[in-house]
Amino acid sequence: MIIFIEDNLVISFMKLNIVVIAIIIVAILAFVYFIVKRNRKDQKELENELNQKELTPDKHDENKI
Repeated sequence: MIIFIEDNLVISFMKLNIVVIAIIIVAILAFVYFIVKRNRKDQKELENELNQKELTPDKHDENKI
């Protein structure tokens, strides 16, 4: 454990820790936003694909027994 004699060093490390924590929180929020946005886009694409499959069913051979 390191004990700092000067209060300025302790305060500067506390400020540095707050900055690092803020950067990490912003990065996490940006990541969550990206994932949610991508999920909504994928969901819309899946819905469109499924709707197209319902509108245009596959053709079947009529000669099958």
